[in-house]
Amino acid sequence: MAMTLAQGSWPTYTEAALDSVRRERREINRECRAFQRFRRRIQAIETQAPRFGHPVVGVKRDLTSAEESVRETIEPEYHDTVMAVDHYDDVYADSFETSISAEFGADVLVLLSEATAFSPVIKQRLLEAAQQCIDSRRAFLETLQDECATLKDARSTVKEIREVIKEFDSTAVQGFTDTELSDRYDTLHKLSDECESWIQQRQENIHAHRVERSADMDADPDLCSYLYENLEVDYPVLATFADVLEIVSRYE
Repeated sequence: MAMTLAQGSWPTYTEAALDSVRRERREINRECRAFQRFRRRIQAIETQAPRFGHPVVGVKRDLTSAEESVRETIEPEYHDTVMAVDHYDDVYADSFETSISAEFGADVLVLLSEATAFSPVIKQRLLEAAQQCIDSRRAFLETLQDECATLKDARSTVKEIREVIKEFDSTAVQGFTDTELSDRYDTLHKLSDECESWIQQRQENIHAHRVERSADMDADPDLCSYLYENLEVDYPVLATFADVLEIVSRYE
């Protein structure tokens, strides 16, 4: 007996997408905790009064053996926390300088490299920068949670549509009354509308998110491209319902 469409291959893009989102959530959670640990370590370091008698920031000087530069104080803490997350080398694979500049700003790197004392001002700047990293990741985690929920809803919808198609496959249309044929057509029309509604809503969400993220010059303007660049498709929800819509259309 020939395989029916319901028994055949249906799109599984959302499964791979869910795996990708879950992995990203795990990594972002680890980074949040790492920045929290870094922040606690910075909070525990005692500050020193700026040495106004020494050359100003930007003018190098030799430290005595009893002194330690601000960078020599901070860099090990950053390595032991932020740069110690399991996925760091796989995802970032950058240096202390590159990471600090990307996360805290190039001005902070200069400050750490050239300041002559770990002053209260430097400490506060680091604490604020670390908190900003935590806050931005927490906000991104909410975005990932929404994306995960959308993928699960899409998967559930596809499952429901497939069940309806299975019923169609198990019933021969020969001998259907006009009313039964009309009901079948109405059902297929509703399934098509549901797919098209998903496609339209998803396109609107992608556009809205792209506009929102484009305001941040450092952000990837497209969440889907960021999350799914290594998958079969960049837009798993759109691809899913485009394929399902094609399946449904064959029954009309």
